[in-house]
Parts: sequence; C-alpha cells; structure tokens
Amino acid sequence: MKKVGTFPSMIIFITVVASLACYPLLPAEIAVHFGSDFSPDMFMQKWLGLVLMPFLMIMFTGTEYYGKEKVKEESKLEFEYCFRLLLVLLAIIQLSIIAYGLGYEIPTGRFALITAGSFMLLVAAYLSYSKKVFLFLRMLGFKKVDAYSKNLWKKITIITLTVSGLSCLILAIFMRNDPSYFMMSMFLGLCIIVVGSGVYLNKK
Repeated sequence: MKKVGTFPSMIIFITVVASLACYPLLPAEIAVHFGSDFSPDMFMQKWLGLVLMPFLMIMFTGTEYYGKEKVKEESKLEFEYCFRLLLVLLAIIQLSIIAYGLGYEIPTGRFALITAGSFMLLVAAYLSYSKKVFLFLRMLGFKKVDAYSKNLWKKITIITLTVSGLSCLILAIFMRNDPSYFMMSMFLGLCIIVVGSGVYLNKK
C-alpha cells in the first residue's frame, strides 16, 4: 500500500496544529491577503481563513498521491518535489496569516527570507537525490566534466544552498533592518560559488 510520505504529513500536521492552537487567540476576522508592502487588503471570518490553506494542502497532496502513478519513473522525483515546494509555501502563508492575526508585524523582507531559505533547503534536498542535476550543464556546453568532478560540484552546490538557506531562516528570526543588501550579496555569492566551481571543474 502506498504512503503519503513523512514530509507532506509533517508539514500538514504542523500547519493544522498551529491553526487549532492559535484559533481562540485570533480576532473574529483575520487578514488573508496582503499587498506588496505586506499591508492587509482582504479579510475573512477566522474559521474560513484558517481552513482554506490546510484544505488546499490536503487537496494538492491527494493530487500528488494519485497523480504519481501516471508520471514516468524518471520524472517522479521532480514531480514530488514540486508538490513539496507548494506545500511549504502554503504553510508559510498560513503561519504568516496566524502571526499577523496575533499582532506580530511581518515585514516583506522577513517573509522573503523565510520563503527563500525554505526554497533553497528544498532544492538542496532535491539535488542530493536527483540524477538529472547535470542536464543543464550539458545544455550550456559543459561536456568535459568527469564523474569525480560532477560529484564534487554536486556537493559544493548542496552545501552552498544549505548554508545559504539556513542563513536566510536565521536572519528572518533575528532580522532588525532591511535584508535587501544581505540577500543580494548572498545570491551573488551563491552564483559565484556554484557556477564558478562548475566552470572551473569543466576546464580543469
């Protein structure tokens, strides 16, 4: 018998438990949509606002569960991680709605850091299992890379993404100022390390 999987179950469980625990503390109406400056521009009754995201998460998990059978074996990992990314984004949105309803200000920069950090950690996890990670290198003309260099480049990429992702999440918790310059520097450093190491190993 197929299983839904530990990761989707854990994300849904955390989201539902957080929603139930905070429900009595929230106002009768909560903000469910925010503008570019993270100011609320749409409100709902709290029971409806808190049910919406978990409902979507369960629906998407069901889609993955039954849709995986129709996906080719070599594409199942990518199919699975697309849905994992979607679940994480929905969980972040739900927790942000709860935090705002409890009176916590959530600057756009903090939200961006949490999203970027989660995305990079998921990509790092995907790359650790993926066998297609070098396809885009061949598209760019990287044809000289041997097996050792490929594995080394893969490790460099995974470590860089993991460190960058954790840095984003830590900064999101302790952030005091606008993180724009930090994020620009971090993404520039990430590109230099990952792409630079690929170019170096290709020409070595």
